[in-house]
Amino acid sequence: MQTHLVARSFHATLKPDKDVQVLFAIQPSSKAVLFIHGFSGDAIDTWSEFPLLLPIANRCHGHDLYFYGYDGLRADLTSSAALFRDFLDRLFSRTIELVNTNLPPAAQRPAGFTYDQMLVVAHSLGAVITRRALLDATRLGRDWAAKIQMLLFAPAHKGANVADLALEAASGFKFVRLFSALARFESPLIDQLKPGSDILKSLLEETQRARANDANPHLKARKVIIAEYEKIVRNETFGDDPPPESIPNTTHTSVCKPRADFRRPLEFLEECL
Repeated sequence: MQTHLVARSFHATLKPDKDVQVLFAIQPSSKAVLFIHGFSGDAIDTWSEFPLLLPIANRCHGHDLYFYGYDGLRADLTSSAALFRDFLDRLFSRTIELVNTNLPPAAQRPAGFTYDQMLVVAHSLGAVITRRALLDATRLGRDWAAKIQMLLFAPAHKGANVADLALEAASGFKFVRLFSALARFESPLIDQLKPGSDILKSLLEETQRARANDANPHLKARKVIIAEYEKIVRNETFGDDPPPESIPNTTHTSVCKPRADFRRPLEFLEECL
C-alpha cells in the first residue's frame, strides 16, 4: 500500500526552501519528521535509505517527511540556525498555504490543517544548528518550538575536528575538491566547531538557563545516538540530555544510514514517534 506521494522539491521563494525535499503522507496525521544533515552533507544522501524505509514503517504512515538542505560548508553556524528557524516559523505559521502550494489539487489538505508535533532528526553539525534555532525560537516566544522533539545522531554540540570530519565524509577526488573549497572559502565552521569555542560554550550556557527548573522540555533531546568508532565529534553529554545510546560497528558517517539489513537507526527513530 502506498503511504506517501513521491519525493518532490519544496516549492517556495525564500532560501533555503529550494533545497528541501518532502514526501507528503497520503493520509496525514498532523505530524511530521524533519531531517537536517551535518557538515558538507546533503539533504537526502546523508540519510542513505531513510527516504525509502520510512514510508513503509508503520509508525510513519501519516507523517509528512521533510529533508532539509543548507550550505554545510561555507555558511556561518549562527546564520544557518537563523535560516532554519525562519523556515520552521513559516512552516508552522503558514502550514496550509505552504503545504497546499506543494501538493497536487487532488491531495490538497483542508483549511485549518497544521502540525501538532514534529520530530527533528539531526546529524552532527545539524544538531548544533537545531539547538540554536530552537533556543532562539523559545526566547522569541514562538509557540511552535514546544511542538518539536530532537533525535540526534553523532551531534557536534561538544565540538568536532572539522578537518577529520571532511576526511570522513569524502575520499579520492571528492576529498581533494572538498579541501580546496575549505581553503578557498575559509569555512567559519573550522573555528566555530572547535571544542570549547565561544559559540558552543554560549549554546550550552543559554540552554542550561532556559532549562532551569525543568522548563522548556523541547530543549532536551529525546534520544542521542552515537557511533562506536567515533573519531570526529566528542561523545560528551550536552546539558541534561539523556545518556547516549551507541550503535555497534558504526562510524560518524554511517551511524545515521539505515539499510534494509541495518535497521537500528530507523528503530531509534520509531521509538521517538
